[in-house]
Amino acid sequence: MVAAALIQKMGVIVVQTSPLVTRNVTVSGRRTSVRLEPDLWEALNEIATREGRSVHQICADIEQARGNTRLTSSMRTYIVNYFRSAANPS
Repeated sequence: MVAAALIQKMGVIVVQTSPLVTRNVTVSGRRTSVRLEPDLWEALNEIATREGRSVHQICADIEQARGNTRLTSSMRTYIVNYFRSAANPS
C-alpha cells in the first residue's frame, strides 16, 4: 500500500505518494514502526528465511548493534552488508 500526503503549495493541493511501507516489529520487547521500501522488506524476509529466524529477531540484533544511528538506517545497512557478504564469500 502506498501512503499519500496532501500538501498545499501556492493554493493548489498536491498529492504526494511515498514508496515506503510501514510495518511493526518487536524489538527488545517493545513494538515499533519501521518504514522501508518494499524491496527491502522482501530482502529482510529472505534473510530471515535463510537464517531460520524471524524478522523480529533480526531487527533485535540490529537494534543492539546500531549505536547512535536510526534503526531504519541500520536495517538498510545490514541488508546491504548481508547480501554483499553472500555475493563475496571469503
